[in-house]
Amino acid sequence: AAGASFGLVVTAKDASGNVATGYTGSVSVAIGTNPSSGALSGTASVSAVAGVATFSGLSIDKVGTGYTLNATATGLTGATSSAFNITPASASQLIVTTQPASSSVSGTSFGLVVTAKDAAGNVATGYTGSVTVAIGNNAGPGGALSGTASVSAVAGVATFSGLSIDKVGTGYTLNATASGLTGATSSTFDITPAAASQLIVTTQPASSSVSGTSFGLVVTAKDAAGNVATGYTGSVSVAIGTN
Repeated sequence: AAGASFGLVVTAKDASGNVATGYTGSVSVAIGTNPSSGALSGTASVSAVAGVATFSGLSIDKVGTGYTLNATATGLTGATSSAFNITPASASQLIVTTQPASSSVSGTSFGLVVTAKDAAGNVATGYTGSVTVAIGNNAGPGGALSGTASVSAVAGVATFSGLSIDKVGTGYTLNATASGLTGATSSTFDITPAAASQLIVTTQPASSSVSGTSFGLVVTAKDAAGNVATGYTGSVSVAIGTN
């Protein structure tokens, strides 16, 4: 697994293939074939004992198929290990790998993708736990998140779709959480007004006015969630209702 220890043994031999028991030189190992730009950690140079160099506590951080290690020592023909694979470690953190759209209309659907990763940043493909999203910074304020906010990860990936927020605001974030894992926060995004669907009298007439003297009122076009429909420029008419 990525970051987990493994070992190998490298033996110095003579031209006939006998163990060169008198050899005590330093032997080094390094990644040969590197399918994922992985880094080798651990003690990569050891002194041979009776011709045998024993390596333990080596690890590679990045998942990949077909790694090899090259063993070298001064004055000796080097050797290459057989190919081996590095698999993901257990999930330890959540990362938002597909951010919400930078701007969405109030009440309309948007999505995001949250990925479970191991400590080295590899996708934890074995993770199938439940991931939940909720509003972090509530820029409305008072915005409410609708849609399916908890989904089970598939091969480490939790895909959310059909989410929506009702209240207009600039700088919303979503927090992603899962039991036992470090959570993640999305980038900021905005919610803009939907199309106007209703008129609201937002400044009422004075409760009493003198016959023939002027008074006023303010009527505001709003969307279905009660946000001011700032794009609305249509004509609004008033007439006596109760007379």
